[in-house]
Amino acid sequence: MAAKRFEGRVAVVTGASSGMGLATAAQLAAEGAKVVMVARTKDKLEAAAADIKAKGGDVLAVAADVSKDAANKEIVDAALSAYGKLHIAFLNAGTYGGAPVDQVTEELFDKIFDVNVKSVAFGLKHVLPAIEKSGGGGSVIINSSGMALRATANPAFAGGGLYSASKAAADMVMKYAAIEASKHKTRVNSIAPGIVQTAIMGEGMTDESYNAFAAPVSLVGRVGTPEEIAPFVCFLASDEATFITGSVHEVDGGWGLKA
Repeated sequence: MAAKRFEGRVAVVTGASSGMGLATAAQLAAEGAKVVMVARTKDKLEAAAADIKAKGGDVLAVAADVSKDAANKEIVDAALSAYGKLHIAFLNAGTYGGAPVDQVTEELFDKIFDVNVKSVAFGLKHVLPAIEKSGGGGSVIINSSGMALRATANPAFAGGGLYSASKAAADMVMKYAAIEASKHKTRVNSIAPGIVQTAIMGEGMTDESYNAFAAPVSLVGRVGTPEEIAPFVCFLASDEATFITGSVHEVDGGWGLKA
């Protein structure tokens, strides 16, 4: 890990109270970034932020519902008020829900698309102009999914059509944002994780149950960890990735080859 490669930079990370968002916020802070951590649950978010602060990180906790346009403006305003600039955003917040197509409800549809698509569209709407005003040349990373890239008949992912569609929609928003942001030398990419041990997989799962679920559909034979995803997000955020934009990057332990 390159030491302090984000010194002097400001980042926003959504879904930052746990999982991939928390792991990425912690690594960005450890490498010198000032990080605005965003999540809906205030107590959990503040506890996560306090832990990073105790390790020397400079972070600001902002509780917000990123599916709302106004909330995304408030997040960016808070970042600019606290730190004056914005250079990096990891739009990581997401949710999962499944149902066969003949059992889809409006409530489920709205829940999945509000969090997985609106949060990306409204996040980009506000972070990109802030990055431009900060001098451009920044990086935005969207947390998509391997399920955005392919359908699967594996029964473990039955009823995943809405989730897959929402993540595919987010990827297409990303590509157009990359085109539009290129004039300011800002890069926009997505990551497509496979099965990663996060709260989205459900409460109460043990390491053994995670691995039992992941082993048959992963070339590495196990579940991934948030700490294995964060370094790749940080790579895309860094100056080491200045020739990469408009792309979806699979970080999935080979899930895509067995799906």
